[in-house]
Amino acid sequence: MSFADVNQLIHNFNWHNPSWDLFIFLFWAVASIMYAFAAGRGRVISLLMSLYISKLLVLQAPWLTNAINSKLPSTLLSLQQLVTFLIIFILVFILLSRYAFRTSLDSRHLASVPFNVVFSFLQIGLLINTILSYLAIAGRSFSPLVNLIFVSNVSNLLWTLLPLAFLIFLGRSVTDRHEL
Repeated sequence: MSFADVNQLIHNFNWHNPSWDLFIFLFWAVASIMYAFAAGRGRVISLLMSLYISKLLVLQAPWLTNAINSKLPSTLLSLQQLVTFLIIFILVFILLSRYAFRTSLDSRHLASVPFNVVFSFLQIGLLINTILSYLAIAGRSFSPLVNLIFVSNVSNLLWTLLPLAFLIFLGRSVTDRHEL
């Protein structure tokens, strides 16, 4: 897809008529900014780990979905996977937030504010990508712009890699040197 195609999708997007697509973009922006200021580095890293662990467990532990699948029609498999993902995500996030990735200086560094904003933006994007991927499998259709940014195969790979790459390459620059 070329830059002109992306530009055309943005211009064709209906910003005046509220829709689920507009809600997705607004949620992405507002939730990212709120989360960046409400959470410290430890909680932000905890969210990322919870996302990856939950996504992996739903994909690689079929017994989790098979236990529920026997009680539901096969047409609801992707919704069942979404519910399973959300339950695992919430449980893992609570456990990791409580016991792991805590630092004594979570939100005291001014340099960590821009880092947290960008990192939160990437993490909320990954969360939206994961949820919309399950909904797309369930037959929900989205606008071409939302499909391009959150649902396509390329976007699945990018949303999975971007938060991790950002953490690896830029996370060290905001780390307190005493924590090393």
